[in-house]
Amino acid sequence: MKTCLLMVTAIALISVATLASSQTPSSKPAMPPGMKGDYETVEGKILKVFRADDKGARFRAYLVRWKDFEVVVSDPLGTTDKKEGDMITFMAQRLEMPLGTQKVSILHFLIMDMGAFRKR
Repeated sequence: MKTCLLMVTAIALISVATLASSQTPSSKPAMPPGMKGDYETVEGKILKVFRADDKGARFRAYLVRWKDFEVVVSDPLGTTDKKEGDMITFMAQRLEMPLGTQKVSILHFLIMDMGAFRKR
């Protein structure tokens, strides 16, 4: 459980750092030892919207087509309000990290539209 929590925390921190670095013209953030990864920025049409609102907290995610797959793009801050048919820009992020004696490879999709957050 501790390892899983550590791995999820590392992914979240790297995702947020990568997203923040894409908003400013600086160099890529340094990865923790033993980790490597890359990302690409892609535009896709929303096929389905997933949303929930509870006591002021928000969840937003979007189903899009990426390569030959349908994938879910997360909006971790819940700041967007897109609808089916809208186009979004998102990051397809690949991470490889050690997990004990093994290596885990992760593919993660994160929305790049932070404009809604800046308007608040």
